Amino acid sequence: MELEDLRIVVLDERESGKLTPISRDIFKKGQARLRELYSEAQSIDIFLTDRGSYLMNEIDSLTVTLNDISRERFKKILKMAINQMDTRYVDAQELRKMIPEEREMYDDIYAAIAACRHSLIDGALAERTKPVPTAPPATSPPVPVESVAELSLDKEITPVEAECPEAAGSGYDLVHVFDDIEPFMGTDGRIYSLIKDDLVSLPLRNAQVLYERNIALNIKVSK
Repeated sequence: MELEDLRIVVLDERESGKLTPISRDIFKKGQARLRELYSEAQSIDIFLTDRGSYLMNEIDSLTVTLNDISRERFKKILKMAINQMDTRYVDAQELRKMIPEEREMYDDIYAAIAACRHSLIDGALAERTKPVPTAPPATSPPVPVESVAELSLDKEITPVEAECPEAAGSGYDLVHVFDDIEPFMGTDGRIYSLIKDDLVSLPLRNAQVLYERNIALNIKVSK
C-alpha cells in the first residue's frame, strides 16, 4: 500500500460530496504496511541513522493519511444516518460503497439515533405501549469485527512482543542523555524522543549504542 495512493484517496474524499469507492481491504493493507515499517524501525542496525529517521516519518505520514481517509468517510456516513432518520430514505448506491466495517458502524449509528430520538420524543407513548421483553434465541456469540474506527488519531499501532523476541526480557538501563536525539523506535517497540539532560530508561541494546557514541551515560541505581 503506497502512501501516495492513499493521499489520492484522501483528496477524492474531500472533493466529493458522497462516498468514493475504495478497496475493501484498504485499511488492512495500510495496517500491514505499518507493521512492516515498525518491524524495520525496531532494528538496531538502523538505530540513529538516516534510514531510521525516514522510517519514523513514513510511519507518521501513513498513520495520519489513513486517519484522514477514515475521518472524511465517517463524516459522510454520520450525515447519511441523520438524513435517513429525517427522510426515511437511504441511497442504496452509497451503502454499497461502504466497506464491511463502515456498514456495521452505519447500522449502529442509525440504531443509536433512532433509539435516542424515540426516548426523547416518543418516550411517554412508548411507556404505555412498551412490549414485554422476551429472551433472545440462543445463538453463538458473534465474531468480533475489527472496526475502521480503531484507526483513530489517538491510537498507535505497535508490534506485538512475539514479533520482536529480543524486546521481551532484554532489560533496560537508566541513562543520562548528553545531546538532543532525533525520535527513534527502541527494540521494545516504543518511540523515544530525547533531549539533552534527559534521564530515561532505554532498552539495553539501544542504550549500548548511545554509550559507544558518547551520547549518553549509564546511571547505576543501587538496590
